[in-house]
Amino acid sequence: MNKCSVCGHERNDRDMKCPECGSYYSKIAEIIAEQEAQEEMQTFRGQCKRILNSDDIKHELLAELRLIRSRLTKRGMFALFVIFVFVFALVVSVL
Repeated sequence: MNKCSVCGHERNDRDMKCPECGSYYSKIAEIIAEQEAQEEMQTFRGQCKRILNSDDIKHELLAELRLIRSRLTKRGMFALFVIFVFVFALVVSVL
């Protein structure tokens, strides 16, 4: 039998959460924190953090753009192309 690191309540090895204080035991807390960190890195905010925290921002930004481009289908690439052409045409017509 081990004890809870927060309240000191004795627990069984099969328990994942302390019945007294409700805190998760260290192994479970580590797994949850790791999974949350992985999910964070998949979001736009996580991608921006990864780029800004990099030593070589330009290289990391290009790597992210390559990754985004590799995930796009041909239809998605065509849609982006049409959007850029349309915006370019609007800018040129205004000037």
